[in-house]
This record gives sequence, C-alpha cells and structure tokens, in this order.
Amino acid sequence: MSKYDYEYEWDNKYCYPDSPVLKNKLNILDAESLSIAEREITSARIAGIMDQPVHGVFDFKHLKDINRAIFFDVYAWAGEPRTVDISKGNQFCLYKHIDMYANGIFSKLKSESYLSGVAADDMPYKLTYYLSEINVLHPFRDGNGRTQRVFIEYLAQCAGFDVDFSQVSSKEMIEASALSFAKEYDKMDEMFKRIISSIPSQEQIAFSKKVSISKRKK
Repeated sequence: MSKYDYEYEWDNKYCYPDSPVLKNKLNILDAESLSIAEREITSARIAGIMDQPVHGVFDFKHLKDINRAIFFDVYAWAGEPRTVDISKGNQFCLYKHIDMYANGIFSKLKSESYLSGVAADDMPYKLTYYLSEINVLHPFRDGNGRTQRVFIEYLAQCAGFDVDFSQVSSKEMIEASALSFAKEYDKMDEMFKRIISSIPSQEQIAFSKKVSISKRKK
C-alpha cells in the first residue's frame, strides 16, 4: 500500500480466505510481497498519468477512471466503488450512500466552475475542502489516497496551480486527514499553503487541454 493509505479490516469479498491480503491479479498471497509489487506498479502508473492525464471532467466518473488507471494491473475491481463498509479510526461513507455523497461533492465542484478563477490566497482552502470530502467518500476498497491526490493535482493544475505532495510526510497527511474528517481543517490548510504554487498560464492551458480530450469524440 502507499505510505499514505490506510489498512482496512478483512472482508470475505475482497480478501483471500482467512487472510488480510486483497485478492489480486498477481496471485500474491503474502502481504509484504503484494505491497512491494503494488507500489512498484502503481508508482509507474502514476508517473505515466501525470505526463498523459486521465481524461475527464472532474466528476465521479473521472475519479473512478483515475483509480482504474492506477490499479488496473493489480486489482480486478479497479475503478469500481466498493461494496463493503470500511473504516480506520473513522467510518468512511457507507457503501450504500457512495453515489449520493459523490453527487453532492462533484455537483458543488461543478457549481464552483472546477475552481477556475479562484485567487491564490483562497486556493489552499478550496483544495482542503475537496480533498477532505473525497477522503470521507473513500469510494474504493484500496488506493483512495493515491487516487484522490492525483485528482487534486489535476484539478489544481487546470486552475493554474501546482501541488507538490512530495513535500508531505505520511504522518502529516494522516494527521491532517483525520482532523479534517471532523471538519478541523487548519492542519490541512497549512499543508496546502506550503505545497501549492502558481504556474504559468501556458502550462495551465496545455494541461487543461490534455485532461479535457475526453469531451471530444473518440
């Protein structure tokens, strides 16, 4: 698992019998071996989709497509919302309510024009809100952290900002996420203030075009 992601309880749908290891396309039954293989595969996938972004319009489908692009080689369910409830300290969105909760998040984002035109001083707070809400949603059985960070990086770049999550330690991310779960956003606000910067308009436009190719007929 990513250093930012959580470990969840065993369940009889996604895990091997009597094992916390997730069923995987690699047929790896050892947790540590799966972690290493998954990390290598998904790191390469993430690098690829930062250069050639997953197409979409910043809706729930876009988030699912990003998860699929990262984890397709490892899990058969990549890109599909989970059908079990998961928690780690806090209870994430119940699986029966995922679509409804997602609709609220992404409808609000659309109503805010996907943060287009948001001032630099206000952007950290906007990114805190959406990262926090998507974290509460936690729609996938695994890999939510990696998926939501890619989504936020895409969103920020299309709005004219770079987000450098490499400056964030796993401890800081976990603590900020846990606090934001209770709508205590200060720690995550400070994190984003430190790791975002404006990008040239040419770079913003070029990246936006790459992401929005999906609007054209394939």
